[in-house]
Amino acid sequence: MSHPGLEEECAALRAQVAELSARLATTAPAGDGPPREERTPDPGGELALLRAALRDLADGVVISDHEGTLVHCNEAAMKMMGRGLAHIQPADWAETYCVFRPDGVTPFPSSEFPLQRALRGETTEGVGMLARTHAVPEGVALSVSGRPIRGKDGELLGAVVVFGDVGERKRYEAERERRRQADAQRIVAEKEKHRMARILQELLDNLDVVVWAIDDKGTCTFHDGRGAESAGLQRGQLVGQNFFEIYSPHDLKRALAGTPVHVIDEGEGVIWEHWMIPVEEDKRITGLLGMSVNVSEPHKAKLELEGKLALIQRQQEVILNLETPIIQVWDHVLTLPMVGVVDSRRAARVTDDLLAAVARTQSRFAILDLTGVEVVDTATAAHMLNILSAVRLLGAEGIITGIRPTVAQTMISLGLDLSRVRTLATLRDGLGFAIRQLGSKGHAQAEAAASRRGAAPDPAGGCPPPRPRTRHGLDR
Repeated sequence: MSHPGLEEECAALRAQVAELSARLATTAPAGDGPPREERTPDPGGELALLRAALRDLADGVVISDHEGTLVHCNEAAMKMMGRGLAHIQPADWAETYCVFRPDGVTPFPSSEFPLQRALRGETTEGVGMLARTHAVPEGVALSVSGRPIRGKDGELLGAVVVFGDVGERKRYEAERERRRQADAQRIVAEKEKHRMARILQELLDNLDVVVWAIDDKGTCTFHDGRGAESAGLQRGQLVGQNFFEIYSPHDLKRALAGTPVHVIDEGEGVIWEHWMIPVEEDKRITGLLGMSVNVSEPHKAKLELEGKLALIQRQQEVILNLETPIIQVWDHVLTLPMVGVVDSRRAARVTDDLLAAVARTQSRFAILDLTGVEVVDTATAAHMLNILSAVRLLGAEGIITGIRPTVAQTMISLGLDLSRVRTLATLRDGLGFAIRQLGSKGHAQAEAAASRRGAAPDPAGGCPPPRPRTRHGLDR
């Protein structure tokens, strides 16, 4: 890599050396025009001036004559190389000065030294090298540039190299890059902070909320949000006031104890939903961050919705009861009129309700009237047969009445076995059959009781038939 400072210093050094050599060899040339006053040359003073300039350079400078003998080494070069001039052959420079390639492992070949190449008339720029010294055992990274020194006639007088500590420069550049990145991160963080502040401000300005903060003593340190107007307050009005004196301290103290709190309360006709979050610093609760939302409208909507849902539920219960109206039309006789389409869900409900009614009333007959049913599917027909089988297991007899022609065709096409099921044309026929059966059973029971007592049975036919019930379930 090139080093502008080194190149300028090299050029100046070459000019000074060439001028010095010329003055030492010859006197100043005569030119055209009036003769100038001749000045006695002072080689010693110029050499002193040149050495002082080289000594004060920040970069290292090494000069050799045309035979490769080192004739000058300034203080910066001795510091970076770890030693001064050594009267050695160029072939031993790498070993004497512990110079390596930039990897720090491969010895730098002496023949490729910029000073050696300069003695061969070559010019080099920014050759990377690593010099290890006792003071810096890890090595000093150098960037070396070399130039040949020639007289006015082009004769090679020697060579000069200029080098600088690029490690220091790299450290400086790395530190500068670190600071630049830190500044960039800080700027990004500031922008993000401002962006978040703008977002928060937009929320506070447009939503019906209040954001607040208190310290561990209950003193309000922040209070803002459009929702403050709902409470009859101005934004920021509570800053500096103690929340323990204004609001219920129980929830505040619970949150300050380290437990996040979520409560809903009502104040001045407004329903508020509060969130209280403990703020912890150095493992100590230093305050609370809270948000209060005006939920009056959503709460009212919720109550209205709950009321509508309750009404719908009551209506569903009424509808379900109307779907399966089980009526006790006579003592020990139940009837279940079915109307509309009977699906599997409805058939399952009928089964549950009918079996419960039979067990509760100790009924002897259960009449399933299908006068109002126009369509049944396979599952529904199977459910009806299962209902009658379940009724029979409870000690009652199931009767089907009012089967329509379309329903009868469906049952026959499905191949259902109705041989064990009693079917009658109308509900009246089914009710009459049940009453007769109850009467004949009562007569048989009366004769058996009379024979056990030794008395004749009632010639009128035993005990009278059961009396029908009115709408209100009272005997007529």
